[in-house]
Order: sequence, then C-alpha cells, then structure tokens
Amino acid sequence: MSNQKKLSTMALLLVPIGIAINVVGGQIAVVLKLPVFIDVIGTILVGALAGPLLGGLTGLATNLILGITNPSWIPYAIVNVAIGIAAGYAGKKGWFTTIKGVVFASLLIWAVTQITANPITVWIYGGVTASGTSLITAFLVATGQSLWSAVFTTAIITETVDKVISVIIVFVIIKAIPIRTMLKFPLGNVYVKDSEVASETTGWSE
Repeated sequence: MSNQKKLSTMALLLVPIGIAINVVGGQIAVVLKLPVFIDVIGTILVGALAGPLLGGLTGLATNLILGITNPSWIPYAIVNVAIGIAAGYAGKKGWFTTIKGVVFASLLIWAVTQITANPITVWIYGGVTASGTSLITAFLVATGQSLWSAVFTTAIITETVDKVISVIIVFVIIKAIPIRTMLKFPLGNVYVKDSEVASETTGWSE
C-alpha cells in the first residue's frame, strides 16, 4: 500500500477517532475538576501512528470543537498542535516502541507543553483555567508565590503526571494493535519488525 493511499484511508479515519478521545477526556477533566487534563491522548495517538501533520491537525480540531461550547479552549489550540507535532516526531523516531522511548516521548511532549501553555495561562487567563489545576495555582499564590512561579510549579506537577499517563496509554494502545492493522498506518512499519511482516504476509497468502 502506498503512502498516499495510507494517508487517504486509515490515517484520515484515525483523525476523528483521536478527536473523539480528546473531547471525551477533556470534558471528563472539566466536569470532575481533575488536576490533570487527559485531553491529548488522541492527539498523541494520531501523531504516533500518522505523523506530525495529522497529529497537529487532530490537536487543532479538538480545541476548536471544544471551543464551540467553551471558548477558553481556543487559545490552547497551539498547545495541542505542538503536542501533535512532537508526538509525530517521536513516532518517526520509534520512541513509542520501548520503555526508554516512552520516557523520551514524555519529556519532549512535556517540554513543548510547558513552552506553549504556561504563557497562555498567565497572560490570557491570569492563572485561572477550567480544570482543577487552578486550585493548586491559587493555593501557591496564597502562600506568597508570584503568579508565574505558581503557574509554572503547578504545571510541573500536573503536566508531568498528565503527559506521562497519556504517553503510557498511547504506548499500550499501540502494543494492542494487530500487525495487519498497524501496517495500514503511515508509520506502521516503525512498530512492526521485518520478521513479523514476513510472518503476517505469509499468513495472508495462505
């Protein structure tokens, strides 16, 4: 199957699935006021399987859709786009295939989140967001920390947990995808060994 065909079928079908995963996770976090966001699992999954472009597209579409009912999601679209691009890069590097790679992917996604999200939280929302993380920020400000320091400290705590959990979930999902299905994604070959491809191909011919 050519790369062009992959992009026109399985990869594009993966995007709405990723968006749905993000929307459900994001809404759960907001409704329950969780101290984590769990709204980028779908973005990371699409990036890992289909590359940076579709990973970023998934992130952008997610925040625009969530922004229909809650406009506060819209400025954070740049964050979700950056995460999708980072996940796509990590996927190309094969980082979702090993525990060591999961650590690298988590660090990369965590870093781009810090760089893009914290300024938005401070400059646009004054440290107050729709999630339960605002409670932590408010507590830190009450103890005497500056707003920037409080937001950064909160992000260190919550984003570390959130992004590590999200990457681990994606890692588990990828491990569970059958070889025959995996090979239909643009980055599928990254996750399948040559011996497995040969075995699967033999199985198809029988």
